Amino acid sequence: MTKIKSLLLMASCLLMLAGCELERHKMLTVEQLPEAAQTYIKENMGDAKVLYVKKERKNLRTWYEVRFDNQLELEFNDKGEVYDIDVDD
Repeated sequence: MTKIKSLLLMASCLLMLAGCELERHKMLTVEQLPEAAQTYIKENMGDAKVLYVKKERKNLRTWYEVRFDNQLELEFNDKGEVYDIDVDD
C-alpha cells in the first residue's frame, strides 16, 4: 500500500512540474502587457503590426517578448520597461 501512495505522490509531483513548464511560455495579446509596455508600443511603433506577444518566466523572473512585422523585437521587464531591442537582418 505504501508503494501505491509513493507512486501517486511522484505522479502528482510530475504533473505539477509539467504544469509549471507549460506556464513558462505563454502567448498573450497586447492588451495583457503591463500598461507601460502598451504605452511604449503606442507611442513608438507607428504603423508596425504586432505579430505576437509572449510572456516568459524563468528563475522567478518574468519578461515579455513582442515581435513586429518590421523585423523588430522588443523585450520588456515585468514593469513594462524596455530592456532589449533586436532587429533581424
